[in-house]
Amino acid sequence: MDEIIIRKAKREDCKAIRNLIQELADFENMSNEPKIDYTILETDGFDTKHPLFICYIAEINKHIIGYTISYYTYSTWYGKAMYLEDLYITPNYRGKHIGSRLLKTIAKEAIDNNCCRLDFSVLEWNPAQEFYKNKGAINITAEEGWHHYRFSDVTLKILAQDL
Repeated sequence: MDEIIIRKAKREDCKAIRNLIQELADFENMSNEPKIDYTILETDGFDTKHPLFICYIAEINKHIIGYTISYYTYSTWYGKAMYLEDLYITPNYRGKHIGSRLLKTIAKEAIDNNCCRLDFSVLEWNPAQEFYKNKGAINITAEEGWHHYRFSDVTLKILAQDL
């Protein structure tokens, strides 16, 4: 098998990353959800003094087959933290430890930048839960009773109206 390279994404990778974001959305039965295009990824990740996300890619023969997107968050109890938004490997390359390599890479990024934790969400039906549990992740919904909530689009606008 050809060598799989894990590296930080570059601006010119954004079209391929956007395609993989769509693959992930299709897998999650949310095909119509991604609203960004590759130019937003370019702007937010590469055209600003303070990029809004960190992205690593997995490639083979200069073909991008997986990615991670993460960003810094903050814990008022512990300090700097990181949130893993996406970790995705295209189906033909699953089971080859590429996901493990990407996860280890983002974990090292978090440790090298003094993050106290790496948080993420997994859909309840997604078999990737076992992958994360086998790596030592805990389900804080079950263990600690935390539930992840969201204000989005219309509800966020309504909430902000009265200011």
